[in-house]
Amino acid sequence: MSDRNKIVDAIPVMAWSCLPNGSADYFNMHFLAYLGITTEEAVGWKWMSALHPDDAEQLKGIWLELLKSGRRGEAEARLRRSDGEYRWFLFRANPVFAEDGSVVRWYGTNTDIDDRKRAEEELRRTAAFLEQGQRLTQTGSVWWKPSSGQIYWSDGAYRVAGYPVTQKPTVNLILDRCHPEDLPMVREIVNRAIYDGTNMDLEHRLLLPDGEIKYVHVVLQNISSDAGDPEFIGAVTDITGRTIADKKLRRSDVLLAEGQRISMTGTFSWKVDSDELAFSDELNRIFGFDPDVVVDFDRIAARVYEEDLELLAKKMAEVRLGGDNPDYDIRLLVDGRIKYVRVVGRIVRHLDGTSECIGAVQDVSAQRLAEQARDRLRSELAQLARVMSLSTVAASIAHEVNQPLAGIITNASTSLRMLAETPPNVSGAIETARRTIRDVNRAADVIVRLRTLFKRGVATIEPLDLNAAAREVIALLTNDMQRSRISLHSEFSGELPLIVGDRVQLQQVVMNLLRNSIDAMAENSPSSRKIVIRTEPEDDGGVQLTVTDTGSGLATPEIERLFDPFHTTKLYGMGIGLSVSRSIVEAHGGRIWAAPVSGGGAMFGFWIPGRDKPNSPSAMKADPP
Repeated sequence: MSDRNKIVDAIPVMAWSCLPNGSADYFNMHFLAYLGITTEEAVGWKWMSALHPDDAEQLKGIWLELLKSGRRGEAEARLRRSDGEYRWFLFRANPVFAEDGSVVRWYGTNTDIDDRKRAEEELRRTAAFLEQGQRLTQTGSVWWKPSSGQIYWSDGAYRVAGYPVTQKPTVNLILDRCHPEDLPMVREIVNRAIYDGTNMDLEHRLLLPDGEIKYVHVVLQNISSDAGDPEFIGAVTDITGRTIADKKLRRSDVLLAEGQRISMTGTFSWKVDSDELAFSDELNRIFGFDPDVVVDFDRIAARVYEEDLELLAKKMAEVRLGGDNPDYDIRLLVDGRIKYVRVVGRIVRHLDGTSECIGAVQDVSAQRLAEQARDRLRSELAQLARVMSLSTVAASIAHEVNQPLAGIITNASTSLRMLAETPPNVSGAIETARRTIRDVNRAADVIVRLRTLFKRGVATIEPLDLNAAAREVIALLTNDMQRSRISLHSEFSGELPLIVGDRVQLQQVVMNLLRNSIDAMAENSPSSRKIVIRTEPEDDGGVQLTVTDTGSGLATPEIERLFDPFHTTKLYGMGIGLSVSRSIVEAHGGRIWAAPVSGGGAMFGFWIPGRDKPNSPSAMKADPP
């Protein structure tokens, strides 16, 4: 090995030489060691197999251009190390010329620049991230040195200020864009920063040439160690969207609060897993709570009317067990006054697995009191109407029956007088008896006409499902039962056969039985007002429906007369409902009964034969009288 080669091998860089045609004829030991090959495996153009596939064509093109021009040059490409890793290198080539100016040899070096390339790539990526972050957040960077007047704006700052990036930034550019109403405040803060080095943190408006108004947040921090020569670095952010959204939100909050006050509705949030509660201001007012007091279930329970605590506990237990959509009415006792409130809630299940009940509570006291007054008035009017109707019917009956009765009495008296004569006037007495019979028939005709008058017409006979008919009646009475705070449980048989009858008439029977149960529990506490309506098939093919309540119960002597016309146990009752119900059931070939329930309450029921039984009402033509 020549001394020259020893020197080249000692150089801490990869060195090589090429013939004028670009064919490599020498590589120093650093080059060969890096590639992990011998000189024979690298000479000529073989070494290019170690180039990264993405860089080979470009480097070859540059090398051929240098060979053609005879000029020195450089290029960057990746070479594969002996362990298979690719690293970036700076290829430099210098030609050596003969006296005639022709290239006699090329010498070159490869310098490892991989760390620099990676740093540059990371810097470019960081700059790209910063630019994208500023674009997405509508933020720009600012550097300002007041003593020299030097200012730097990032592209994002230009976008926020609404100026082209070719415009040289100055303090006056910003002041010129300040909204006139904000300009004095901005000038004062800028002057303090210039003379005192005071940090800046302010929000103000920009008025753009097209009339658009932008809200910006400016934050500048003094990073200078020299109090007399401040240097600021910071950011300016376009907060127009956020500011407008905040204003809308504040307006929405005001409207919501005012709407809650006007509608007397408060909202709440209950985090079921942690029992954390939050009440709106209006809900605190409804419950009579101080807004500064933390609301918990003990405070709530202290406000709930004692008889409604059981209902509240039941609804809360349903939510804890995964139930949804609580909707119920309870009463509150606030400052000695009863409030009626309606509670509506909806369950929200969060991604973390927790549940939250969000809802509203409306003070419906005025509505409930009005409904109670309306119901009392309606009841009084209905009672008055019944009394007046009964009075009219009684007067009509009296008028119709009085004449034949008077004739009967007169004829009977005349007949007695004729028979008492001496001798008895038998022929006269016989004629008088005939007139008596005529008047009796007239009275009977009056009764028949009255019975016909109260008939409703021809019945509609059809196969029907008693379960479905009963459900329709329950739906009609749901509001009444909720208002009376009555809990109704239906136990309908799923194997109930069809019966034949008039749907409307049988629904009237069910209606009468349920109304009687509702009225019977008026004096009970709300927690003990329960009704169970049950249907079941009978072995004889018929169906049975029973209504059981927890009302005042039945006395044994009363049971015998319950279904008699005009017999009633109610203060304002007329004794017609159960009598009519018995007539309807019996017209359907069935039977009706009543029985006391042990522990208090009563059970009323009726049985209707199956559609295929001989006594089924398939031939019934008219309603019972």
